[in-house]
Amino acid sequence: MKVYQIDIARSVRRQIEALPGHMRQRVKREIAKLAFNPRPDHARELRGSLAGRYKIRLDHYRLVYRVDDEAVTVVVLQAGMKHDGFYDELD
Repeated sequence: MKVYQIDIARSVRRQIEALPGHMRQRVKREIAKLAFNPRPDHARELRGSLAGRYKIRLDHYRLVYRVDDEAVTVVVLQAGMKHDGFYDELD
């Protein structure tokens, strides 16, 4: 079984640290699990211009990432409360 490297940009780390305590811990646990299973059953692949990216829904919050199987890496792209334009920030 491959173990994926987790890549989180500094800006995304700041987003995670700004989350409420209970949600921050939940997001961190989800990210840690992605190293062993980057496409869990509860993750959904985004469509359209965001194809190739995945989201995990955590109540009103979203964790968005992409998987690079060649580099064996999960790149976390965004973490935060879903709002109008949340996915627009990924373009």
